[in-house]
Amino acid sequence: MSIVSIQAELPAFDNIIATLSNRNRLPYTREAVRAATVDLIQATWIQYASGVEVSYSGGTFRVGVQTGEYVRSIQDGLRFPGDLTGEVFSTSKHGAAIESGQEAKDMKPKLLASPKAKIGVNGKKYITVPFRHGTPGSSTMAAMPKRIHDQAKKLNFSRVTASLPTRTYSWGGRIKEDDTGKQSHSGAHPGAGYSWKTGKYQGMVKAGGAGQTQYLTFRRVSENSDPKSWRQPTIKPKPIREAVIENTRDQVRDMIVQGFQKDLAAAGLGGN
Repeated sequence: MSIVSIQAELPAFDNIIATLSNRNRLPYTREAVRAATVDLIQATWIQYASGVEVSYSGGTFRVGVQTGEYVRSIQDGLRFPGDLTGEVFSTSKHGAAIESGQEAKDMKPKLLASPKAKIGVNGKKYITVPFRHGTPGSSTMAAMPKRIHDQAKKLNFSRVTASLPTRTYSWGGRIKEDDTGKQSHSGAHPGAGYSWKTGKYQGMVKAGGAGQTQYLTFRRVSENSDPKSWRQPTIKPKPIREAVIENTRDQVRDMIVQGFQKDLAAAGLGGN
């Protein structure tokens, strides 16, 4: 006995999506992709790059903020390469260094090779390096102790009085001798045996203006600097990209599924 059968099967799911998409009948899914990309993935990555504490695979870490370049790169790194695809990316070298980590290195050669380096009366190169400090509670940079902030906010503003040919300043006062944050390097640190000559906040000035106040210290490095000074220890990789994926994956899926269900319902194909 021969059997003749006809089967009714659901067409390839990708073909259904492609057909609906080509007819512009997936408005809810499109909006879900946009919202997941911009309001969740991009926003979360910007938060992590701004120095908040990041949870990842049972642990936590925090990235150091040097400038706003990494965050700006993420803000600019947005595109929609496919009809239902959103992408957030970063071209920041600082961001790439955070992901890959850094080997221990001597920072003096690169600093002294800067075009901003000068030649002293002794014929040796030197450069003055600024360090910015956050106020208590800051999540975007290392925060100074409240005791130091109480002193710093009482300083008058320091201002640039001339930029050419040589920049000059009108100083509004500095934090005097203070050993807070002073470090001595030991263990596996490449600068082991070296101790800072001053505390981290000694010499701090207040710059900017009301509503845009910055607290800065300046340190000088020269060819005569101690060979063990300005040595950066090994920096372990911090998987900020993977943390974003891990911490947004379920929400992204739920947002897109809900959008697609609405589109199916609107097309009379079921859904809620």
